Amino acid sequence: MSLLGNTALSICHELRTPLTSIQGALGLLHTGQLGCLSDEGQRVLAIAINNVNRLTRLANAMEDQPLLPMTLLAEGNIEQLQLENALYGALDRQEFQLAYQSIVSVDNNSIIGFEALARWYHPSKGVISPDIFIALAEKNQCIHPLGLWILEQACRQLYTWQQQFSAHPSLTMSVNLSALQLLQPNLVQEVQQILEKTQVRPSSLKLEITESMLIENQQEAIFALSQLRDMGIQLYVDDFGTGYSSLGRLQDLPIDVLKIDRSFVQSQQWDISETIVLLAAKLGLDVIAEGVETAEDQAALEAVGCTKMQGYHFSKPLNSQAATALITASHYS
Repeated sequence: MSLLGNTALSICHELRTPLTSIQGALGLLHTGQLGCLSDEGQRVLAIAINNVNRLTRLANAMEDQPLLPMTLLAEGNIEQLQLENALYGALDRQEFQLAYQSIVSVDNNSIIGFEALARWYHPSKGVISPDIFIALAEKNQCIHPLGLWILEQACRQLYTWQQQFSAHPSLTMSVNLSALQLLQPNLVQEVQQILEKTQVRPSSLKLEITESMLIENQQEAIFALSQLRDMGIQLYVDDFGTGYSSLGRLQDLPIDVLKIDRSFVQSQQWDISETIVLLAAKLGLDVIAEGVETAEDQAALEAVGCTKMQGYHFSKPLNSQAATALITASHYS
């Protein structure tokens, strides 16, 4: 059978299991075995049963003629469906790994921490960009388990480094937090459990959020962030300057560090970088610049008062073994 036909049958299989479960639950409701429903409840139930039957007929049609529905989809749509299907089991199949990019203090040329970055190694498609799979994970509501896995693996690695380099106990780990994770009711407890399980001090963990998170679902986000900060975790605003948050409200947010977006560094907009440094100083916040790729970038950022940086000029994202070697070389240089 062709690739299109196999894809259609795969989609049909993915539809079958949830549809069977939903049909069973709706059937119990319809027969009154789970209690009586109001007239409004009966109306909603009838709509739900009708929609499930429509999806079942679609699955039957795809099974009988797998090529027909797939010819209506563009090649890019088919590839996205395949990725979405593969993403569900990728964590269980251990296809995700972490890479670590160093964060450096140029005052004494020392590594002060790392940012943990997820990588998806698809068995046939190779490395899938985070820009693609993070968006898919958010769309498919599987970003939270993935985010918790990243956080736990990063904390385990940090604890290993802190034990291995005991003379460097202030080493930290930065982990990105999705906007959807901030809306999870048990997020704070789950983060605390991971810290306790991995024996990492809250002060060693830095959680990074994007500026847009402070605009969307602002009240819920601020409440969760305040609880995390009360635990002793520092909060970084990633890609600062690319969103549209109110500068007037910035001082009220529970944050500790602004990260200068790499786009300002790459376009050499040192005036914007200096403005962010001055703003941070006024608010009592620290600053880290991303995307530092050359000695000239470093010198220009130092000239405007930024002394903490990350980027290819210092190190590309590395696997745990290479990052360990980097710490060793920095520690004993």
